[in-house]
Amino acid sequence: MNGQHVRAIARKEVWHLLRDPRSLALILLMPSMLLFLFGYAIRLDLYEAPIALVQESRDATTEALAAQFDASRAFKVVLRSNDRRDAANALQRGEVWAALIFPPDYARRLERGDARIQLLLDGVDANTARLVRNYVLMLVNDDLLQQGGQPPIRIEDRTWFNETKESQLAIIPGVIAMVMAVVGAMMTSLTIAREMEQGNLVMLRTTPLTRREFLLGKLSPYLLVGLLDLAVAIAVAVWVFGVPLRGSLPALLLLSMLFLLVVMLQGALISINAGNQLLASQMAMVSTFLPAFLLSGFIFAIENMPTVLQYLTLIVPARYYIALSRAIFLKGITPLLLWTQIVALLVIALVLARVTLARSRKLGLLP
Repeated sequence: MNGQHVRAIARKEVWHLLRDPRSLALILLMPSMLLFLFGYAIRLDLYEAPIALVQESRDATTEALAAQFDASRAFKVVLRSNDRRDAANALQRGEVWAALIFPPDYARRLERGDARIQLLLDGVDANTARLVRNYVLMLVNDDLLQQGGQPPIRIEDRTWFNETKESQLAIIPGVIAMVMAVVGAMMTSLTIAREMEQGNLVMLRTTPLTRREFLLGKLSPYLLVGLLDLAVAIAVAVWVFGVPLRGSLPALLLLSMLFLLVVMLQGALISINAGNQLLASQMAMVSTFLPAFLLSGFIFAIENMPTVLQYLTLIVPARYYIALSRAIFLKGITPLLLWTQIVALLVIALVLARVTLARSRKLGLLP
């Protein structure tokens, strides 16, 4: 083996890396980014879980137990009411993960030793619902021990939207969002980069084609392909995995079309900035799969993440689509109740469209 030949090839490869700073930056930043995301986003304990307290009788006994939930780091009381309907509406909109209901005769039953509390759980995320239930039981039992070992309080829990507590019912709508995000961005990230590699954009400059026409023409076929993939995914979810579609199918299709448009614009912007197909595919995977998996609420609850990451999730399109698809699939509610999620997707789509057109003009891709 000739060491001089090895050094020559190694020197040539180093120069290739230095001439492609975007690939080099991706290689160097990837380990740190993965460590940061996995280290902070993955939390298997409960922290400031939003709950509602319904006190149908505001006496000293219920106030004492309610104060325990207020002081707990595991829970964050975002709603206090004396009407069960307020808690039910909050559960429907996904504002709380659970509602703890103190009946009017709670204090009297506690003295007799047969007190009971009703616990309503949002079962859209079955694992989180089980975790919330365990933490509630632990906190109530700790409160009893502090009061000198009173008879146990019976917790009557009911799980809404997923009575069987199957995690699969919540995972499948999230998987659909993951697939659409990755496939949509991947397809479009390669198309413009391919035109740039082949030099076709130089010829297109001699035509009366505008940037908007070029972008619309490029995205339209992939939008149809994405909708076809979506139809297959919905059919498999309902008929193979038994996920109930309790909401409106047309509403789900319209929102899915909006989400597809967002991720395809994201892919187009990546493609324009990358300039070649290899880097575009890598950037598309990193910017869609990892955020959609870790920062969208697909597996790990956003409210359990550190505050910095919670703000970071605001720019992750999959966060909004997963919330909407789960609400349509499992809760059967109208998407208008979650209008903030729809507005967020619309804003992201408009911003991506403007940035993509501006970036293409700056690089002189088309007139």
